[in-house]
Amino acid sequence: MSEHKKSFREIARICEVSPATVSRIANGVGSFTDETREKVVSILLAEGYPVQGITVSTPQVIAAVVTDLSNELYNTVLSDLKRYLARHHYLLQIYVENEAQETWFEQLLLLRPFGILFIGTPLNRLSLSSPVPVLQVLSNNDVRYQGCRYSIQSDEYVGGQLAARELLAKNCKAPLILNNRHTSAALSPRIQGFLHEMEKAGIDSSTIPVHDGEPHKSAFNSAHDRIAYLCAKGVPFDSVFACSDWRAYGAMTALRKMNVDVPEHVKIIGFDGERVSTYCDQPFATIQQNPDMIASAALSMLLELIEGRTPAEPSVLVPVQVQTGLTI
Repeated sequence: MSEHKKSFREIARICEVSPATVSRIANGVGSFTDETREKVVSILLAEGYPVQGITVSTPQVIAAVVTDLSNELYNTVLSDLKRYLARHHYLLQIYVENEAQETWFEQLLLLRPFGILFIGTPLNRLSLSSPVPVLQVLSNNDVRYQGCRYSIQSDEYVGGQLAARELLAKNCKAPLILNNRHTSAALSPRIQGFLHEMEKAGIDSSTIPVHDGEPHKSAFNSAHDRIAYLCAKGVPFDSVFACSDWRAYGAMTALRKMNVDVPEHVKIIGFDGERVSTYCDQPFATIQQNPDMIASAALSMLLELIEGRTPAEPSVLVPVQVQTGLTI
């Protein structure tokens, strides 16, 4: 499944030029800087448009397998990868994994891709013996992803530590965690980092409750309802570490409805750095992931594998950083 083809107007917005400039470059008319021309041409080719003066042979396909196209981080990484790969004359084809169709991976291989990227998606058992390079991107170290030899991950453990330090710096001693998963049997690296940092500060991590997500609710609604319930019961807590930004926003919304001042009485920090953290009515603190760096690292490693070279580092951790907000 491929993304919707971008119009000239959309390409112009991305490249910060006029639609007329995109049209002229596509038709080989006019004089432009090398930087502008390269930027526009790369996206035109990635979107499947013909460009005057450039002969494109049968595209060399890279397959990207995802399960959640609504995930903002995954979409940003895919968009960056699509642009970068076009510069190397590869076409990125995006597929949604269909677990109900047992032969979907074999059908994907029939397209003869030069490489396969699993973006935040559990590995298919057949992918472990794939005849083409396979790269795992953003697996969150879930046990379902084990077995892939090459991977690009965000440094979520350090992200959890950074979140804890932000709360500790504000003298928070009774935090709670809003987990992304529906079970905390295997805690994610971001939670592990958070708990270990709290332990270092003298706070017993076993006293920090981890509230799991509810499978039939959105991240926002799950967090909102859980925080509203805890407030109604009078459960004491002075801070919230939400494992996603939508959970952070849900928690903040619930607290404000219960007339609990944020950040005066409860402080909140999220994770991911999605747009909601910046553009909601009270921008909140979060741990910012770096999709551009993730895409760049994935591109470099994938090209090495396609060329038959062994990457010096089979597993790469991409750094994260604190994004300040009005909830700390």
